[in-house]
Amino acid sequence: MNRLEIHRGKPGGVLAAPTAVPAKVGWRRLGRTALVAVLAMMSAFSLTAPPATAATTRERIVAIAAAEIGGTECNPGYFNSCDMEWCAEFARWVWAQAGVTDRSGLDGWAQSFTTYGQERGLYHSSGSGYTPQPGDAIVFDWDGDGGSRPIDHVAIVTSVTSTRVYTIGGNQSDTVSRRDYARTNGDIVGYTSPAGVDDEEEPRGRHSVTGDSYADLVARKPDGTLWLYANNFVRDDGAPYNAARQIGNGWNTINAIVNADVTGDGYTDLVGRRTDGTLWLYPNNIERDNGDPYGEARQIGNGWNTINAIVGADVTGDGYTDLVGRRTDGTLWLYANNIERDNGDPYGEARQIGNGWNTINQIVGADVTGDGYTDLVGRRTDGTLWLYPNNIERDNGDPYGEARQIGNGWNTINAIVGADVTGDGYTDLVGRRTDGTLWLYANNIERDNGDPYGEARQIGNGWGMFDHIS
Repeated sequence: MNRLEIHRGKPGGVLAAPTAVPAKVGWRRLGRTALVAVLAMMSAFSLTAPPATAATTRERIVAIAAAEIGGTECNPGYFNSCDMEWCAEFARWVWAQAGVTDRSGLDGWAQSFTTYGQERGLYHSSGSGYTPQPGDAIVFDWDGDGGSRPIDHVAIVTSVTSTRVYTIGGNQSDTVSRRDYARTNGDIVGYTSPAGVDDEEEPRGRHSVTGDSYADLVARKPDGTLWLYANNFVRDDGAPYNAARQIGNGWNTINAIVNADVTGDGYTDLVGRRTDGTLWLYPNNIERDNGDPYGEARQIGNGWNTINAIVGADVTGDGYTDLVGRRTDGTLWLYANNIERDNGDPYGEARQIGNGWNTINQIVGADVTGDGYTDLVGRRTDGTLWLYPNNIERDNGDPYGEARQIGNGWNTINAIVGADVTGDGYTDLVGRRTDGTLWLYANNIERDNGDPYGEARQIGNGWGMFDHIS
């Protein structure tokens, strides 16, 4: 980095994947997204995804910073960044957007991050032996000139290894961009952690195939092969599903696949219904089996061919994915997950929770409201999209008693999945259009006054080769 990038601030086993569409993904355009769920397989072309819990503040900091790659001081701008040296404005804007409430003392000077940390006991000098954490602010002194404001630059830590630290910062070659440094780099003065983030409870479960808070996709080809698209949203600057690897064969004997964290360990299992109506659990053993998540199965049910739609959803909010099933008469049934109580038998009993659901041709489990209880999103035959918020506690065990319309024109989509693509705990929707393109509908329910899915951007091509995506 050259002297033009001094930022004191003024006061104030790879398959060639379907083509990804890279884009700068401004957080203000993406909005709060997240979670979830699994969509039931209602036809040969269905998408499903797992329920999730809200990301930590540190994870939100990294996701928000990554979403701004390519941003500049005035487009879109960060607090008072226009016409100033703006690295500090970017860093404190990211912390603010991620929900860091104690930002008192931070301003347009990079030095303010050091002072902030020192006043709260959250500053760690580069020689202290501290291992920087994602979401920390990293501060630099390029010229070693000392004085009252020796800090020349501040950026956001995104990840760290034993030897290097990876960052995203503003006003780096006049944009938001990535940098990485040796941890022994003499220009690094130290690190400041945001107040309060290390006191928060770690989310119960991550609910992704790889065990992090960013929802992966699993896709099946007509030949029965199963493919994993790991979510690299942060690494690849907003393009989440760039590459795939094969993780299974013989899955064409399954006529419904549901992503569900059945075991409650934060790794997405798969539940499959075979053509004879038996239900099978494929527990996720990705760590134990050297990257092979679904190498074994056990039967967990019979008679599921009376169900024409199955959705994975944490209806009860306990971190174990329940199943919601729609029967051919349009009634909706909850199969609460009792895997611990019933000695490994998760879905042994059911109770009716609705009628008239045969007017819906796709049902998606999604924590749209971000409260930890999976809502349902339904597309009706006229292409309108409806939100059924989960009010199981308020309404004495009746979760989906009311609905409101949240969209039109969704009959151009032949597969919908609920997925926490950006890792912030609010479920986005991913839709495949009839031309095989893949689109992200970021959840902006808070920004847009209750309208979660008002805009979309393309994130892939060539997804028409799959007969199932989850």
